[in-house]
Amino acid sequence: MPAAEIAVHPNQEVRVSSPWGFPLREDVAFTDLTGLDAGRAGRRVRQSLEKLQEPLRRILEPGETVFYFALAQIMPGKPERYLLGVQSHSLALAGLVLTNRRLLHLSLRWSGKWNRNVRSARWGDIKEAHITGFRYGKLHLEYASGAKEVYWRIRKDAAKKIEFLLSVFVPASVGDTSTARSMVSLCPQCLAELQRGVYACPVCGLKFKDERTVLVHAVLIPGGAYFYTGLNLWGVAHACIDFAALVTAIIWALAAMGRVHMELRPGVPAGTHLCAFVASVMATLLVVDTWLSIRISRNAIRRFIPDA
Repeated sequence: MPAAEIAVHPNQEVRVSSPWGFPLREDVAFTDLTGLDAGRAGRRVRQSLEKLQEPLRRILEPGETVFYFALAQIMPGKPERYLLGVQSHSLALAGLVLTNRRLLHLSLRWSGKWNRNVRSARWGDIKEAHITGFRYGKLHLEYASGAKEVYWRIRKDAAKKIEFLLSVFVPASVGDTSTARSMVSLCPQCLAELQRGVYACPVCGLKFKDERTVLVHAVLIPGGAYFYTGLNLWGVAHACIDFAALVTAIIWALAAMGRVHMELRPGVPAGTHLCAFVASVMATLLVVDTWLSIRISRNAIRRFIPDA
């Protein structure tokens, strides 16, 4: 396990301070790859850490020191990326905090404030890590357990800094592993390790939102899965889409059965096959949108969302 005073930049003197009540390596957090002042990038790190000072004071272990921070996003699956396009860039925003002991993932709101989700991986839990990407960086992680995940949309300068720090921390942490040997979710209240699929903290009893309830909301309420997981703007947008698709499908289905008269243009009635086709397209849109809402909300649920 690397010490808090581990040498990172040969041209910089080690500087540990506590500007927000937790130990911070200023000579690393606000500098570039060469150890020189990072300018605007360093100011972004400073502003982000200032917003996260309260949770970090609670989450950090005794003797643990923050070295760096970067904004990232858990890479969505292919269905989300292909069906939502740029909308998928607003999902699962994360703050990656690199300390001398572990990689911390703090889920964030768009304001940069903590969203009461925290995940953690010891440096010894990471079997392999590398950065790819051109405009934005992608952090590819493979854990000792065999699990893999990708963080993307990392600013290029931050991605390079993360890659550099990984080359310092991971080799120095061989053998310093957790029981899970992977990234694990922690209770935001008592920091106990949470078990996948068990939506209550085994230590303090804090309740979390669960997958069964998200399915009920998705099926019965337009946009309900998003509302349940706290994605309220998404809920409003997709409630409008789902409601419009449902009403349109019903109207064209009635037209296909001869219950409603539909005209393509004045005096030209729509044929039965066309009405049936339009109804099936709108019904398919509704099903796909509901299925996608379940996927997105289920992934959010599995990262544990407090129920209060």
